[in-house]
Amino acid sequence: MECTFKSLSVAKFGGSLLDVEGKGIPKIVQRIGEIRHKDGIGPVVIYSAPMGVTDALIRIGHAYADGTPLPLNPVFEIYDQLAKAYVKAELLEQAQNELAHYRELTQDTLDSVNKRFSGNVRARILTLGGELSMSTLMDYILKSNSLDSCWLRFEDWPIVTDDNFEDAVPNYNQSRKRIHRLIEPLEDGKIICLAGFLGVTADGLETILGRGGSDLTAVFASCILKDLYSTQTLLYKDVPIQSADPKVVRGQKTDHVAALTYNEAHKASMMGMKIVQSPAIALARRFNQPLKIIPIDEPNMYSVIEAETCDTEVVKCLTGKSGCAILTMNDEKSHSLEDSLRVWERRNDFIDLGAETMETGERIHDFLFLDAEFLRKNEERIKGFDEKLKVEYGLGVVTLIGDKMKDSPGVASLAISSISGINIKRGIFAPHTSQIILVVEEHNVGATVAAIHQKKQEMNKAQ
Repeated sequence: MECTFKSLSVAKFGGSLLDVEGKGIPKIVQRIGEIRHKDGIGPVVIYSAPMGVTDALIRIGHAYADGTPLPLNPVFEIYDQLAKAYVKAELLEQAQNELAHYRELTQDTLDSVNKRFSGNVRARILTLGGELSMSTLMDYILKSNSLDSCWLRFEDWPIVTDDNFEDAVPNYNQSRKRIHRLIEPLEDGKIICLAGFLGVTADGLETILGRGGSDLTAVFASCILKDLYSTQTLLYKDVPIQSADPKVVRGQKTDHVAALTYNEAHKASMMGMKIVQSPAIALARRFNQPLKIIPIDEPNMYSVIEAETCDTEVVKCLTGKSGCAILTMNDEKSHSLEDSLRVWERRNDFIDLGAETMETGERIHDFLFLDAEFLRKNEERIKGFDEKLKVEYGLGVVTLIGDKMKDSPGVASLAISSISGINIKRGIFAPHTSQIILVVEEHNVGATVAAIHQKKQEMNKAQ
């Protein structure tokens, strides 16, 4: 099969573009048509569920687990309204029948929930009622716009994962054995509509790739196809990547961030920018697959994420994140907690702040948690490691991101001098890791970002 060196785009459209009213759908169709015209093959298009649908399905699932079922109709009414608005009359009945089938399967799975909304049952409900329904609907919408497309059914799913049903990891070698399920429709001239977020175990059970997993779907599809095609990964967003959130630094000029390294993108996403899901960045780095982040309304304002960049900026961007907390506990007991979180629960959204010896002689260890809600929900359980542990809530972090900060010693002092009136609870000055983190009270996050951003130009001269 001759397909080497053909350009192929794998494009992902997230939930922020797939609103429940469908206002973003015409622009999505336009962008897919442009990609098709440019490449002449494909693209493979990954869709998230419409904004809010996953959360609605989670609420419904938990309600069934609690024995107080909520109706599923509001979710599928969204798809029905979108179908009526964007599917041509001659295709509408067929589209509605497919959606009705997904509704029936979702309802049957909800009826099987017994006290716990988890595991394969959770994965099945979220994907049947979310991404699978949306990708199928988008296939009919593309056909209604004279674009030759197809959608992949669950039985033909090409992404094989491990058995961690709610945070699954794709298996490259096993998925490569199913690559024909993508190649055949591509070589037949089809645009492929693919559900994001969804995986399947080797023995055929649904899994999900973690929150934001549609990014991982797009990157993984690009990687398993890159030996046969020259693949591009296009992640469409609602806004371009800027040096700071314009809503936070009102009145200031923000800079378009045209290029980030994998390291910078990972740090920025983890600390509040949510550019790309972290496992997707890690996979892109492993396979050296560049990622292009494209604002749907301004496609020329794209940003590229790759191994190295040739720009000279010291500080690429500033991020602010609320909802953080610091946990303080006995140093000896902290190691068991850290192992439990990292190894068994696969959580990496906390930072080791190190240990110190108190005047009393007790040695304590601090951790910065980027998700205070996780601590609130699990505080009693975590106290099993140290019943005397303490948690300080109401915190936020402001982070300066840039690989070149390691060669610019003046950046930290400029940042601190710009916020002399704001109490810094902790400072993590680690420019060798491409970030400087300031922990402040939650209500000061915005003011801290704005004050430091005013000094960004000066920082970029501090070489």
